[in-house]
Amino acid sequence: MDAKVILTLPLLLGLATCGGQSYTGSLCPVGPFIADPGAAQRLTRAEKEYVVTLNESGEKICGWTAPA
Repeated sequence: MDAKVILTLPLLLGLATCGGQSYTGSLCPVGPFIADPGAAQRLTRAEKEYVVTLNESGEKICGWTAPA
C-alpha cells in the first residue's frame, strides 16, 4: 500500500463513521450552560457573550434545547 493511503485511510474511516449523525465531539456531552440567579451581576460582558455563543452552537451542532 502507498504511504498516502495508509495515512489517509484512518482519517476517512473516522469521518465516515459520523456521517449523517449528530456531532458528538467534546461540546455535546457537556450540555448547555445554565447560570445561577446571581450570575448576571458577576459575569463580565465577554463571559456572557461566550455563554450565549456556547449555547447557540450547542443548539445547532448537538441539538440542545435553549435553557429557560
